Amino acid sequence: MPIRTIVLAILLLASPGWLAAEPPKPYTKNVAIVVYDGVELLDFAGPVEVLQNAARFGANGQDPAFKLYTVSRTKEPVLSLRLVHVTPDYSIADSPKPDILILPGGGAESVLDDPAWMEWVKTSGRDAEVVMTVCTGAFIAGRAGLLDGIEATTWYAAIPGLREEFPNTRVQTGRRFVDSGKVITTAGVSAGIDGSLHLVARLLGRAVADRTTEYMEYKWTPDSYLTAHYVQLNPRLDDHGHALQQASILTREGNPAAAIAIYRALLAADAKDAEAWLNLGRVLHAEKRYDEAITAHLEAAKAAPQRPIALFNLACAYALKGEREKAIDAATKAVAAGFRIKWYYAQDADLAAIRDDGRFKALVAGL
Repeated sequence: MPIRTIVLAILLLASPGWLAAEPPKPYTKNVAIVVYDGVELLDFAGPVEVLQNAARFGANGQDPAFKLYTVSRTKEPVLSLRLVHVTPDYSIADSPKPDILILPGGGAESVLDDPAWMEWVKTSGRDAEVVMTVCTGAFIAGRAGLLDGIEATTWYAAIPGLREEFPNTRVQTGRRFVDSGKVITTAGVSAGIDGSLHLVARLLGRAVADRTTEYMEYKWTPDSYLTAHYVQLNPRLDDHGHALQQASILTREGNPAAAIAIYRALLAADAKDAEAWLNLGRVLHAEKRYDEAITAHLEAAKAAPQRPIALFNLACAYALKGEREKAIDAATKAVAAGFRIKWYYAQDADLAAIRDDGRFKALVAGL
């Protein structure tokens, strides 16, 4: 069946920024996870679990929403909980510039007492779009000057210390996380999961966060993410984005007719709405309305960002209709457009009708 990437993963591509002279930023955001000797295991493993899966569910075609990597003072292994060794991907000398910086807690003295480490945190935190702390990682952010004048929280037993050391910070108690805009702080250990899900909802939309929690089988009780505040933080959650999100939720809830009605309404307003075409095609395909789905796939394929997935979905639809030549042609074009995930070509049941064709075998072998 066609790829069912969560709809909000591609909404950035509808931004007016595409019309500006300056080239758009890459879709994938760099996420630096700081690790050090004594780092609390779940403080960094929780955000990694959330963001690594959200990177998939929020992908734009083959571009994941996030690229995660670990950073430490050097590339020597660090020890967590006096048990788990972690080999960092980068040192502070060669780390890529992060868009999102994660500061977990634990025995952070090795960071706090190292001027070079702290200078890297200050610079990276200043330039990042978002900084998230977990547990006593708030003290690292505080020393880097990132908590001045904002609300913040930390592990319950460290609340008095945070208040004492950073009197200009409005320290909050009894909250799993505090979102102050650029800086998100969380309470202890497992609260990093909640903070990370909140971040995913803020950046990619509630539907992606919900899909992530479903995969993780995590019981999450989030605040509302559909307020004007979040629309301002995330322009994708405008009226258009809300409609696409609602259609995605309706599809997952088993109400395709309502989802189709939303997509049709969006297309009546803008016949070139590639996101609506792409997702309408998916729903129609799942409903076995292949002729209508083919029309939608063809329309979606006219827009460069949607073209790779739309062409693959088109190949699936043609194969199911027994139109071998068109199916192979669409699959070939999908590969050329950049959709090169071999597993889908080799395993998707929709392509069974062309899998014995020598041309298709050669196409798959070349991936």
